[in-house]
Amino acid sequence: MNTRNDTPTRIRISEDEVQPQVREPKRRKPNEKVLGILRFCMLASGAVIVVLAITMLILPVFKINKIVVEGNSYYDDETVAQMAGISAGDELFGWNMQDACNALIEAYPYASDIYISINFFTVKIEIVERPTVMYAEHQNQYFSFDRSLRVLEIKTDGEEAFSPFLRVKLPTVSNVQIGYTIQFANAGADISYLTQLLDVLATRSLLENVTYIDFSERFSLSFVLSGSARVEIGELKDMDKKLTLLEEELHKTPINHNIYEVIDISNTSKATRREIDADNLFA
Repeated sequence: MNTRNDTPTRIRISEDEVQPQVREPKRRKPNEKVLGILRFCMLASGAVIVVLAITMLILPVFKINKIVVEGNSYYDDETVAQMAGISAGDELFGWNMQDACNALIEAYPYASDIYISINFFTVKIEIVERPTVMYAEHQNQYFSFDRSLRVLEIKTDGEEAFSPFLRVKLPTVSNVQIGYTIQFANAGADISYLTQLLDVLATRSLLENVTYIDFSERFSLSFVLSGSARVEIGELKDMDKKLTLLEEELHKTPINHNIYEVIDISNTSKATRREIDADNLFA
């Protein structure tokens, strides 16, 4: 019997038919509103930059309208601005801030720090002055100095110019030079007690009323209080007892500015007082 097999003997399967078909993801269309906002922001930013650039070219200067000075006790605001090399009406960006600071530090001997800032069209100069400035006399000239005994200024008319400062009588001075420490005839002179007494008086809130201090002799110190009373303290020791004694004495009998006197507290057991002539107040 002749039988026909309908089942094919060969089957062909292509690779494409075996692998699953992967559909490409559809691309999301950009949001036209967002694009519009971005385009507007870019155009606006560009326009602002162009306008500023043109303004800087057409108006080459933004003027300084005002100069504010703070912390200055020894020079007026106008003088400080001149020291910095600026004035109202100058170009706001036509000067160097660091150069102005350097010029001020050099010209303002009583400044320890200088800060300069610009706020809109106002230049602000902040000065931090040295905490204690004193002056003394040497060879008919007067010189100012700080707590480290560094000479700040020398003037022939210093008696009046330095009047806001504390006057000090020092051991014999051999040489003074601006920017350098005072040189004494006795090279080994130890006057660290100067700053010690300043600190003690400041702690007891007396320093602000002291107008003169005599440091010429190591064991015979004195200072003038309120321009009327010379307080003799002798050696720089037992200062708590001595100043407490002084405060008690002043509480009993306050200083009379019509009378010049000596208040001796060198002996901590008792304070003594005696009247003197005005010429002897600073002797």
